[in-house]
Amino acid sequence: MCIRKVRMILTKRLKWIAIFIFILFVATSCSNTGTEEMEDSQKQEEQVEVVPVEPTKGGEMILSIRAPKTLNPLLNEEYTVDQISKLIFDTLIDFDGTQKPIPNLASEWTFSDDGTVLTIGLRSDVQWHDGAPFTAKDVIFSLDTIKKAPESATYKKCIENINSYKAIDEHSLKIVYNQPFSGALYGLYFPIIPAHIYEGKSENTVGEIKPVGTGAYMFSEFIPAKELNLTVNNNWFKGQPYIEKIKAVITPDEETDLYSFEQGQLDVIGTDVIDWEKYSEQENTRIHEYITSYYDFIGLNFNKALFQDKNIRKAIAYGIDREALLEKHYLNHGVITNSPINPESWLYHQETEQYDFDKEKSEQILKDTGWDDSDNDGVLDKLINGNKVDISFDLLVSSENTQRKEVAYEIQRMLSELGMSIRVEEVSQEEFLNRLQTKNFDAFLGGWKLSPVPDFTFAFHSSQIEEGTNYVSFRSEQMDALLHQAFTAVGEEKMKNAYGNLQKYISDELPYISLYFRTAALITNEKIKGEIKPKKECIIGNIQDWFIMGKIPASDSN
Repeated sequence: MCIRKVRMILTKRLKWIAIFIFILFVATSCSNTGTEEMEDSQKQEEQVEVVPVEPTKGGEMILSIRAPKTLNPLLNEEYTVDQISKLIFDTLIDFDGTQKPIPNLASEWTFSDDGTVLTIGLRSDVQWHDGAPFTAKDVIFSLDTIKKAPESATYKKCIENINSYKAIDEHSLKIVYNQPFSGALYGLYFPIIPAHIYEGKSENTVGEIKPVGTGAYMFSEFIPAKELNLTVNNNWFKGQPYIEKIKAVITPDEETDLYSFEQGQLDVIGTDVIDWEKYSEQENTRIHEYITSYYDFIGLNFNKALFQDKNIRKAIAYGIDREALLEKHYLNHGVITNSPINPESWLYHQETEQYDFDKEKSEQILKDTGWDDSDNDGVLDKLINGNKVDISFDLLVSSENTQRKEVAYEIQRMLSELGMSIRVEEVSQEEFLNRLQTKNFDAFLGGWKLSPVPDFTFAFHSSQIEEGTNYVSFRSEQMDALLHQAFTAVGEEKMKNAYGNLQKYISDELPYISLYFRTAALITNEKIKGEIKPKKECIIGNIQDWFIMGKIPASDSN
C-alpha cells in the first residue's frame, strides 16, 4: 500500500510537471512568434519608402470671385477680385514669412542718409504679357493712377507720405518722402500696370480693357456675371507655374462658396467661418490655417476717470482668460497677442509684459491699490477724492457680430468674479461706429484689419483723438514720441528697436487690452498638391508651387 501511494503521488507530480512544461513551451513559443511577427512587421515598415509625388504640369483650378466692377487692380475695391488680380499683376516687393519686404519687380533699393529718398532698381528681365518690356515708366504711371484713384481704392494708403517721384532711367526710379518713413518699402506692395495699355483710356464697362500684367497668369476671357478665365504665363520671370488654367467663377457671397466647394464645384476657397474644421472630415479635402491681419482688443475710454488708473487696466488684462475665449468661441482659431503687432512678424517683441490669465494676480493688484467691497454688494469700490467709486462700466459690442457678442458676455462673467460690475450693451453696427466716433461709451469690444504698412499713429497718437480714429482718447507725450520714432526709423536695426520700444510701452500702459489675432483657412480639394502656404495679403500667393495631381500638359492630352 505504501509503495502504491508513493507511485500515485509521483505519477501526479510528474503529470503536473509535464503540464507546466507544456504551458511554458506554448507561452514561450507564442511570445517568440509575436516578437518575430513584430520584427517582421517593423522590417516591412522600414522597407516601405515614401515616394514623393512628382509635380505635373497642366490642369485647371476653379475658385471664386465676386462680380468685379473693374479689372484695373489699382481702382478695384473688392477683396476677392484683388486676390485674383495678383495672379495677373506683380508688385514691386513681396513679403517673406516674417512680413519682411523682399524683392519682386524691384530688385534692389537704397535709402538716402536722411531716410527721405528711396532709390529703387527694377528687374531688367521682365516682360508684359504682350511682350513689351517692363520699365520705370510703368511704375510711375501706376503711382499716378493710385494718386488719382478714389480714397476707398485698395492701395490708396501706399502713396501716403510720398512727396514726389520720378524715373532715373528705364530700370530705376526715385521716390521722395515728406519725412523719413519706416513703412516706405511696405508701401511698395501694390500691383504695377502697363502704361502702354492703360494710358489715356478709361474703362466704362468691365473687361473693356483687357488686363495685361507681368504675373504668373494671363487674362484669357471675361464672361460677365459668370466667370473670369486665366491661362499660365510661360515666360513669367519666377518660372512657369504647374497649373495651366485658372477659372474664377462669379458667386454672390461666401455662403455660396462654401456650398459650391461641398458640391465639388470649386477646388479652392478661403474662409474664416468658425467651424471650418468640419471640412477636414470630408474626403479629399485639405485645410491650411494661417494668421490673418484681424486684431481683436478691448478699448477703454480714457475720458473716464476709472480707466485712467493703470492698475485697473492691468487687473482687467490679467483677469481675462484669452485662451478660454479662443477655445470656446473661436474653436482655437486665433493666436494670443499682447500688442497690435502680429506674432509672426519680425517686428514682434517678445520681451513685453505677458498678460497670461492669472486671477490671483489680478485680485492682488486690486487689493494692493485699495479696492475692496466695503458695502458687501459684490462690487469692488474705494474712495477717490472723497467720493466712492465702483469698478462698474458698460461694454459696448455690435449685435451683428455673433462671436464678439458671445465673447463680451464671457468677459462680463470673468470680470464679475473679480468684483467688477460689467453691463454688456448690444447695438447695431451703425450705432456701434457712431458711438465710437462720438466717444459715447465706457469700453468696447472691437477689432482692426491692420494694413501691411506698420504704423499705429491712427490708433494711439493724440492728434487722432478729435477727428481721427484714436477712439479711446489715449493721450501721452511719450506715446506720441515713440510713434514718431517708429514711423521715421529707416533701416532694419532702427526699425526693430523703435517698434520694440513702442510695444513695451503699449504693453505696460495698455491703451488697448490686446486679445488675439484671428486665423482663417484656405481649404483645397485633395487634387491640389504641392507646398500650399497661404499668405495674409494673398492666400493664393505661392500658387507657382501648386500642381494638380495626375494632370498632364494640355499639349500632350487627347
